[in-house]
Amino acid sequence: MSDFRGHTALITGAAGDIGAATAAAFAHAGANVVVTDRRGDALDDVAATLNDVGIDVMTHACDQTDPEAVAVLFDTIGDRFGRLDAAFLNAGYGRYGALIDLPYDQWRKHVDVNLNGGFLMAQGAARLMRDGGRGGAIVMNASTAATHVCDLLGAYAASKSGVRMLAKSLASELGVHRIRVNLILPGVIETAMTKSLIDDPAVRADALTNTPVGRLGRPEDIARMAVFLCGEEAGYVTGAEVLVDGGQTLHGYPRWFSADYAQAGGEWTPHTQKPGA
Repeated sequence: MSDFRGHTALITGAAGDIGAATAAAFAHAGANVVVTDRRGDALDDVAATLNDVGIDVMTHACDQTDPEAVAVLFDTIGDRFGRLDAAFLNAGYGRYGALIDLPYDQWRKHVDVNLNGGFLMAQGAARLMRDGGRGGAIVMNASTAATHVCDLLGAYAASKSGVRMLAKSLASELGVHRIRVNLILPGVIETAMTKSLIDDPAVRADALTNTPVGRLGRPEDIARMAVFLCGEEAGYVTGAEVLVDGGQTLHGYPRWFSADYAQAGGEWTPHTQKPGA
C-alpha cells in the first residue's frame, strides 16, 4: 500500500460503515484525514477511532447537496492542510420502491444526493487539487446497480449510472491537471444499509449462493480498493470502473425482487419467493 504520509485524504459519507472503514485505511497508510457527512454528530465517533493512529483528523459536517456548504468544506480543508491529494466520494442515498409509484421528492432526493452532490464534491476536490499543483486522485463510489437493472431500485440505479458517466468524464477532463478519477462498483456489502435485507436467512442464503467467492462483501473490501486507486501503485489507472462484488454480476446478481411477467399486473415479491406464491 502507498505511503500517504504528508498527504491529505477526504472521505465523504464517513459516518457510514464503508466511509468509516476507508477513513481508517487512509489513516493507517499515514494520511491526514478529513471526514465529512451530513450527520455531524456521528463524525466524532469516527474521529475517535483514528486519533490514536497519530495523524491529523478533521471532522466537518456537510450536506453535499448544498453548494455553499460544499464550498465552505473545501475552503476549510485548504486553510487547515493547504492541500488535498485524495478524495473518496462515498456519500449516497437509496430507497426501494416501484418507479410507477415513486413520489417525485424521493426521485429528486436520489438525484440530488448521488449525482448532484457527487458532482459538487468532485468539482470541489478537483479545484483544490488543481490549485495545489500536485495533481491527485478521486475515487467515486457507485454500485453494481449502475450497470444492470435492479428492480424496485430504479431511482438509485439511474442516479448511480449518472455517477458512472460523471467519473469517466472527469477522468478525461482532469487528466490535464494530473488528477486521476476512478469508479468503484460494490456488490452486496454487509453494512447497516443492507442489514434489513441480508438479515433475512433466505435472502442471505440466496446472496451467498450467487457469490462466486463464497462470502458477502465487507466495508474493508471497498476501503482497500479506494486506497489502492488513490495510491502510487495505481498511478497509470484512470477512467476505470472496478467491480468489488465477489463475482455476483457474472450472472446478473443481485436481484432482490421478481415478478411473474406471464401474469398481467403481477406483484413484485422478494426474489427468494416464487412470484405469485
